[in-house]
Formats: sequence, C-alpha cells, structure tokens
Amino acid sequence: MKPLRRLMSQIESQTEFDNINWSVIADPKALPSPGPVTNEDMLNAMGSTKAAAQAVSFEKYNKWMNEFGSV
Repeated sequence: MKPLRRLMSQIESQTEFDNINWSVIADPKALPSPGPVTNEDMLNAMGSTKAAAQAVSFEKYNKWMNEFGSV
C-alpha cells in the first residue's frame, strides 16, 4: 500500500484539481509512477497487518492428518 500512498501523494501535490480539463485525455507517460516496493515498505506492511487466520487450535486438523492423510 505504501507505493500507492506515495503515488496518491504525488498526484495530489502535482495536480491543480480546480483547473482540470476533463475533455482532454491525459498522456500516460506523463503520469507519475508508484515506483518499486522497497524493503521498508514490506517491513512496514508486516508490522501493521493483522494475521488473516485467527489463533486457533490446529489439534483437530493434525488429528485428521494423522488418521486420514492429506485433506
């Protein structure tokens, strides 16, 4: 998300929203780019993202695997 936030910040700082001519198609080469995802972006994301799975007991799943093999 950080690259997209950087991109939105660039767009907001470089655009005069009151003076946009909506009938003119923008040149894609002239638009800012979000740039690459950096190690810092990844570390920030991992530090602020919650796990998708709740901390549950996997005992019943392990028992199933031991009894029946793969799911």
